[in-house]
Amino acid sequence: IDIAQCLLQPEAGNRILADIRRFIRESGRPVYGLRSHEGFWRFAVLRNSAGSGSWMVNMVTAAEDAGLLATLAQGLQAQFPEVATVVNNVTARKAGVAVGEAEHRVAGDGVIRDRIGPFEFEISANSFFQTNTRSAECLYRQVLDYAGLKGHESVVDLYSGTGTIPIYISRSCREVLGIEIVASAAADAERNCRLNGVSNCRFVRGDILEGLAAVKVRPEVMIIDPPRVGMAPEVARRVLDMGPERLVYVSCNPATLARDVALLGEHYEVVEIQPIDMFPHTFHVESVARLERRALT
Repeated sequence: IDIAQCLLQPEAGNRILADIRRFIRESGRPVYGLRSHEGFWRFAVLRNSAGSGSWMVNMVTAAEDAGLLATLAQGLQAQFPEVATVVNNVTARKAGVAVGEAEHRVAGDGVIRDRIGPFEFEISANSFFQTNTRSAECLYRQVLDYAGLKGHESVVDLYSGTGTIPIYISRSCREVLGIEIVASAAADAERNCRLNGVSNCRFVRGDILEGLAAVKVRPEVMIIDPPRVGMAPEVARRVLDMGPERLVYVSCNPATLARDVALLGEHYEVVEIQPIDMFPHTFHVESVARLERRALT
């Protein structure tokens, strides 16, 4: 749906998008067709930092054209000083996904910076980061509360992304191991630890199941924050085999939350669930569930 104005983003985003549209019309390069699989321009992805007000523009194209993208970036930064960086993701895949096989930094340093609580985070173009950072702090406070940490615990965080949850809870436990399949996100997580002076978090890059196989000590607490599709049954089985005392499950999809809680129900019971309104004016809701290990009988 081609819209001229999005009411969910700051007004500056609408103006940036309008200027991108104008440039594309004047560029002489066609927009990519998902049916014909022909064309150049594929997606424009905007990220905004609520903490600094700066923007990242990620242009996804079907081929590389460094000169054309540099001209776009120069124009955007001249008109909108708040555009801190412009990147170009290039993909030849037919799927309509705004991620490229190759990424090129066109202007700026290729990351955007935002804050959650006392921590600062650098986020690259293809790394997951909560879109609503103000509500994200409420979310992470709830995670910390449900984790019930006393300072001595070993914590495993599945689907750790850019390291937001591990870093946010790092002052309350002994150590955190994050497992993340997206290499750029794991690299962001390691960089964010250095940025915040956090030394008790480490990250495993790779498949969740493979990462869990490398965990040799049973953690006291496990935090699970999967994508909308939830956990694979094999991951749920591995969690049951490891048997942490407490699980904190963060979900953006109530349907897969219910399914996964049922998969874990053999050894765990749900004690509390707190919904968080991360996406105002939409039907989407984030939920945080606390599960405790059932007593052996």
